[in-house]
Order: sequence, then structure tokens, then C-alpha cells
Amino acid sequence: MAEATIGRASSRSRIDRLLELDDGRRAGVALYGDPDGAPVFMFHGTPASRITFSFLHDRAAERGVCIVAPDRPGIGLSDDLPNRGILDYPDDVAAIADALGHATFAVAGWSLGSAYALACADRLGERVSSVAVISGMGPLDAEGSLEGFGRTEREALRLTHVAPWLMKPFYRALCTAVRTRPDLALRAIRHSLGTGDRDQLGDDDPRKLTAFLVEACRQGPRGIVLDFRLYTFPWGFGLAGIDVPVHVFHGDDDKTIPARHAQLIADAIPGSTLTMWPGEGHLGFWRHADAVLDAIT
Repeated sequence: MAEATIGRASSRSRIDRLLELDDGRRAGVALYGDPDGAPVFMFHGTPASRITFSFLHDRAAERGVCIVAPDRPGIGLSDDLPNRGILDYPDDVAAIADALGHATFAVAGWSLGSAYALACADRLGERVSSVAVISGMGPLDAEGSLEGFGRTEREALRLTHVAPWLMKPFYRALCTAVRTRPDLALRAIRHSLGTGDRDQLGDDDPRKLTAFLVEACRQGPRGIVLDFRLYTFPWGFGLAGIDVPVHVFHGDDDKTIPARHAQLIADAIPGSTLTMWPGEGHLGFWRHADAVLDAIT
């Protein structure tokens, strides 16, 4: 792998790197915290991007931790891979780790990034030291996995599975909204969240709060829709075979992904630990990041 470019997006926050993979694709990666610290790969949700984890910079730096946050293919700075599956991604992660000089590392997946963290645990063996699943969604082919989702969410999952082209106009409109009217986009996001999550967002500049979405939309909706769609198919591996230490964290008032999924994941992985955050929603990680980092580093 060759390193194509290196750029410092902000002297206080992230370092962006654009790495060339062995097959010629480029992977966009953000580094937060201590660039020379213990590596933790953080996988973003959907629609989101490497910028999601900017809030971890100071906390990681204090702990001597380097957060490695890649954009998945077709999202942000990373080149598309149209026919990819969840189990293709550990190869990209291993190549990025090699390029950065990390023989072993922890992995963490937030929201829909959880499948990729668990795939790395399944495929990369001893290279993965520990795993955090944060507000994650488990396999949708597990019994009872759709319980707790509202009618709208179930219909979106169904359409994404059988007719993904119908979802592209929706995400294209979202991409336009976050660029041109971030205040309206943020209002819509707030409306879909619980009280605890709305409090977490605070009253910061809408452009700052929607920056991770703007970056997710850099290449249009294709990568976003594919990322969602992959979740509606079997992942290609079983959770019972994972023998890396796994820590599952979830807010018990999560309106985006039902807390039931945390229990499903924890029950399926032998020896895993489950921490439920009382009163927290999908953004509980923002308040409890210290506990997550302490668990896996």
C-alpha cells in the first residue's frame, strides 16, 4: 500500500490520510488523539463518515490512544467498491493497519459500524485485541431482530433490501439538504431522536453538527444505500465463533436501534460483556466515551 497524500484537517482535531490499497482503490482515514498512541479502529454508522469521531480527539490524546477512523468504500474520501460485502472490509482494515505500522489493534463499531467491527474480530484473529459494539445493530436474520422497530423503519429496511434504487432519491435529497440548509436537516434529525439525544446535540452551529453527513454525501447516495443494504442480508459469519473479548454498550432509550439488539449480540457471543446506559439514546457514546475507551485499551 502506498500513501498518496497526508493532510492535517485541523491542528486541534484530525489528521486526514488518503491511502492507496493494493487493488488501486484509495481509502480515506482520519486520525484522532495521539498519532503515536495505541491504535483503536473506529467504524462509523450510516449515513456518516470518518468525521463522526472528532469528539474523541481530546479524550484519546489524554489516554495515549490513536483513533483510526476510515471511510468505508463509496463514502467520504474512500473509493467505491460496488459489489462489496461486509466480509470484504476486514481486508481493507488489515491493509490500512499495515500501512500505519499497527500489528495489533482494538476495533469499535458505532451504530451500523458494529457489523464491520465484529467482522474484523471474526476474520483478523489475533490482530484484533478487543472489540466494542456501541449502539449497534445485530444481524437482521436473528429471531426477534425486528422487534422494537417502528413501521417506518421496517419499511425502510424492506425497501433497501428489495428496491435500493428507491432509496437513492431520499438520500440524494438528504445530501442536498445538509449542504444547503443544515439548519433544516438538523431539525429533522432532532425530531427523529429521543429527548436524551436531542440534549446531546446542544445548540452548536448546525454546519458543525452536520459535517459528518456532508462528508458522507461527498460521492452521492450510492455508498450510503449499499451500506444500509448489506445489513439486510446475512453477514456471512456467525457471532458464536468470535473469541476476541467483546464489550457491548447501548442506551436503554435508543429510538434508532432498539436496545434489544444489544442483548441479542451479547447473548450470541460467548464471554461478551453488556453495559446498558440508563436513560441514554443512540448518542449515548458521546457521554460515555471514556468508559468505552477504557474497556478496550
